[in-house]
Amino acid sequence: MRKAFTFIELLVVVTILPVIMVAVSGVYATFIRDVPRATRLLQENTTVLNLLQQMRRDVDGATGLPEQFEGQRADEHTLLIEQPGGVICYQLDNGRVVRTLLGVTPSGSSSNALTGTLQTESPAQERLWRVPHAVIAWRLWEHDGRAYAVEIHSHVKQQIEGLWREKLANSYVFFIRSLAQEGEIP
Repeated sequence: MRKAFTFIELLVVVTILPVIMVAVSGVYATFIRDVPRATRLLQENTTVLNLLQQMRRDVDGATGLPEQFEGQRADEHTLLIEQPGGVICYQLDNGRVVRTLLGVTPSGSSSNALTGTLQTESPAQERLWRVPHAVIAWRLWEHDGRAYAVEIHSHVKQQIEGLWREKLANSYVFFIRSLAQEGEIP
């Protein structure tokens, strides 16, 4: 009957145990660092996708994409979408995208930008998406001087080992449905 370990058995355990601990600690450290990073990346991408879904709905209901309205000019930081009840303005501003109903179109009515119902202007007509590491760029497609679609590129920046990398890149083209139905899109 054996009551103790031999010197060789103790030497093997003392030699192998640190090697196993180093291997496991590396996997554990990677797990602790990368899972929260990936979670933040996916949360921000989900916010970008929600923004793009709202933009698609707005462009689907659009009657045009004006170059300017009430002092706002469409450019790389501002997108204007004319709808039957008002003009919706998207603005990129330091990691935020703000959607606002600018006012009444010549038809004389104003619409709630969130529900699409006609009403007077209210604070509920503004919506904000915080996307500090997202890059969103849009460009209008034009034919004969009239915009008929919006091309949107997006990606989320992630810092890995001191370098910023593009992750989850997407490209979309949203056509104005009313122009397609009228046969005005080439």
